[in-house]
Amino acid sequence: MIGCRSSHSSEEAGEQAAKAVVAVKMDNVAERDALLSVSALGKTDALRKEKVYSPIAGKIIAMKVYEGTEVKRGDIVAVIQSKESNAAIMGAERMMNSASTPEDRTEAGKVLKLAESTQNSVNVTARFDGAVSARNASEGELVVENGELLTIIDLSTIDFIADVAVHDMQFVKIGQQSEIEFQSVPGKKFHAIVDAIDPQSDIQSQTVKVRLRFLREKGEETSNLRTEMIGTAAIVTGIRHHALFVPKSALLRDDENNSYSVVTMTADSLALSIPVSVGTETDSSVEVVGGNIRAGMPVITEGNYSLADSTRVTVGGQD
Repeated sequence: MIGCRSSHSSEEAGEQAAKAVVAVKMDNVAERDALLSVSALGKTDALRKEKVYSPIAGKIIAMKVYEGTEVKRGDIVAVIQSKESNAAIMGAERMMNSASTPEDRTEAGKVLKLAESTQNSVNVTARFDGAVSARNASEGELVVENGELLTIIDLSTIDFIADVAVHDMQFVKIGQQSEIEFQSVPGKKFHAIVDAIDPQSDIQSQTVKVRLRFLREKGEETSNLRTEMIGTAAIVTGIRHHALFVPKSALLRDDENNSYSVVTMTADSLALSIPVSVGTETDSSVEVVGGNIRAGMPVITEGNYSLADSTRVTVGGQD
């Protein structure tokens, strides 16, 4: 009796599912080439970056730039008064301050004027066009010979350094194309090319540094790039022809089983779930692989969540 009742109940449920009508939206499976890529985190860095040092010991009597100041090759960035000249002038000033008679002040004035007229100073200039990224000294400070004054970077040489996992390096080659995205520059992709590969790996992270050169010759705007910008690079390593793609909204994920599926509509307007595997992704679509998937097949993109097989569906609109 129980067995008969269960069988009868299942038949009724099937009939009810077939009679139920759910409005859905649909799209078709598209066939196109899939770009195979390796993804890696990284950050920007300048290939041409130079610290500027004081050629002599002395006093900084003029610091003409600040962080962010743009400079041209040959621009004076700082003026350094020699240690000897600074000592002579300071001695003359002390003599002037300690003079107690008109004669002493007159004599001290002559000494100070002579020290100032014969003082020796050096102009420190920029060696290339760029921008000041850091300043390590200020006007009025004493500086030793070869003391660090500032850092200049050439913004036109900013590249992207990607940390590629060692196990992915077998696919990465010089000259491959890449797209780079930054959270700080939403909605924009920067095109680059693999320019150099570090021969050594990092023992801690097990990654290899890969330098990607931005393709500025294509007229892309890169003026808003700065050093130390964190981003993600997708390095194109190959092409898979005749791949099948569905809209991302058509893909269903079963978190419990870590599996994926899409729902199609049969010729008699019944829902049918098809297990698939996932391949590459784009902004709006995802590659799917499955024995029953074919180009042009209709897939449900709206109304597919928790939709049972054999449920009768009606198309409410195309995506």
